[in-house]
Amino acid sequence: MKAQEQMLKGIFEGPIVPIMIRIALPILIGNLLNYVYLVIDTYYIAMIDPKSSALLAGTGLLFPLFFVFEAIASSLAVGLSTVTGRLIGERKFEECKSLGISGFIMAMVLGIPFILVCYLFGPELIDMLAGDGLSSEAKAYGLEFLYSLAPGLIFMILIQVYGGILLGEGLTHVLAIAFTLMTVINLILDPIMIFGLGMGVTGAGLSTTIAMCFAFLYVMRFLKKGKSRIPLNFRFSMFNKRIVKEIVRIGLPQLLMTVSIYSITIIYNKIITTNFSENAMNAWTLTGRIDQVLIIPIIAIAGATMVFVSQNYGRNKLDRIKKALNVSMLFVFGISTVIAAFYVLVAPWLFARFTSIPEVVELATQQALIISFTFGFMAITWTICSFFQATGRPMPAVIIMYIRVILIIGLGLYFIYELDMGLNGIFISMVIGNIVTLPISFLWIKGHLKKVKFTSIFDNQSSVPSEKRV
Repeated sequence: MKAQEQMLKGIFEGPIVPIMIRIALPILIGNLLNYVYLVIDTYYIAMIDPKSSALLAGTGLLFPLFFVFEAIASSLAVGLSTVTGRLIGERKFEECKSLGISGFIMAMVLGIPFILVCYLFGPELIDMLAGDGLSSEAKAYGLEFLYSLAPGLIFMILIQVYGGILLGEGLTHVLAIAFTLMTVINLILDPIMIFGLGMGVTGAGLSTTIAMCFAFLYVMRFLKKGKSRIPLNFRFSMFNKRIVKEIVRIGLPQLLMTVSIYSITIIYNKIITTNFSENAMNAWTLTGRIDQVLIIPIIAIAGATMVFVSQNYGRNKLDRIKKALNVSMLFVFGISTVIAAFYVLVAPWLFARFTSIPEVVELATQQALIISFTFGFMAITWTICSFFQATGRPMPAVIIMYIRVILIIGLGLYFIYELDMGLNGIFISMVIGNIVTLPISFLWIKGHLKKVKFTSIFDNQSSVPSEKRV
């Protein structure tokens, strides 16, 4: 508890960089391990038959679908982390008790219907996501993966919900441990179930489901032992409609933002499978998974930003919030650019580890070369959007993200169908979208911070910016 109290004090006073790193590092480690799992899972699936494009093309169909579900879960996490941080900043620890049961009920209401849809309408979902260019074999792999992975979705959303509470408190190391546990279990089970038991793609999905279950159990064990500074209560009588309303108010725009990001993948999946070869879909899926390494530092810094800004917003510390903005933008751009340079350098060698098809390696390398260096621009935009959310104004972040979507999809369709640029049209449209939205988001957040008003979650009363309430 002493370490937690020291970190809490560091959020409100003292150097910003060390505390931001302290919060972001466990998030970075946890997501890096989760990424390692994703890459190795992709490798094992590809090794079922290295000469087949159907495996990755078929299972790749599902990632936009599951990303949409993850968007639902992460929207709850963002809402909960922001509300938690603001309540801590306002010293309203008694109200924090209702977060436990409120989060659980929201998770069940959102999670159970989604899982039922996966089982009741699995073939229809696969057909909807696949284009005419995808083989029946690839679709069969996709359906097999869907059925085996769907049970794990309930654990995914619960981890996000309670992880959001822990994130809002600043206990990011708990999430890092949970992701470590999930990764280790999945790495052990994958080869056993895929190859040892001969379960193939089904084994990959079940391994993930089991791993997520154990990660969730670890988080719940931590909370039940009372190690969290927030006194969570899981009695139904503690359900708080006002807190749920605030979580939804902040989380729903986050859902719209995340769906906007993955809608690009869904639409381009359809275009690629309809207009290009299965090898092109293979390369698109492979690069999409590897690209996650560029997203990891963005997620970590955005998460740290959410914790830092929401708690300082609760204490009306405007100057500290402004300083955090500058620190976050510089740091996230620098690290994203360095990682992009290394990624482009090793791309041909890296993609060749996952497939023996030369065309797939060439297309994937081309995509990485064109897009990767613009991730730094997207990283700043993403971090700025976290500032909007943490200060209780999520809608500007939604508008910015949808401007990006409109640019990318609109230009992509024009480049493909009017200028006949092929896959390069998709890649270049993403470059333009990443770059153009940066100045829009930067100017908007600067204007927002000049006139920000501090509002309590419960009393709905605003006050002028002040440094006196500590």
